[in-house]
Amino acid sequence: MMTDNLKFGQFISEKRIERSMNKKELSGEIGISIAYLSQIESGTRSNPSVEILNRIVEKLALSTADTYKLYDLYAAANNTISPDVSEYIKKNEIILKVIRTARESNADEQDWIMVIDQLKK
Repeated sequence: MMTDNLKFGQFISEKRIERSMNKKELSGEIGISIAYLSQIESGTRSNPSVEILNRIVEKLALSTADTYKLYDLYAAANNTISPDVSEYIKKNEIILKVIRTARESNADEQDWIMVIDQLKK
């Protein structure tokens, strides 16, 4: 079974290779050592700063879908929530109220689907 750390690192490695970049190129462009990038890709390390994570997104020119996937893999590997979601929550205090209200109301998946549908209108 593949660990979350390895999934996170492998995703970066696969995207780097798809873009015909070697580790030296990517590590230089994002400002980390080749050794550190190798540790991330191998799953030995999974906790680069969000700043480094965002540089990886930028330098690999990830699509929105791939960016979200990378953030979600990062979150799974680090037992946290995706950095883009965390940042959004921090900037919008009302989100905390919404989440707490949902928790207190025992909102289920169907309730959240209705909220999403309403937001898409």
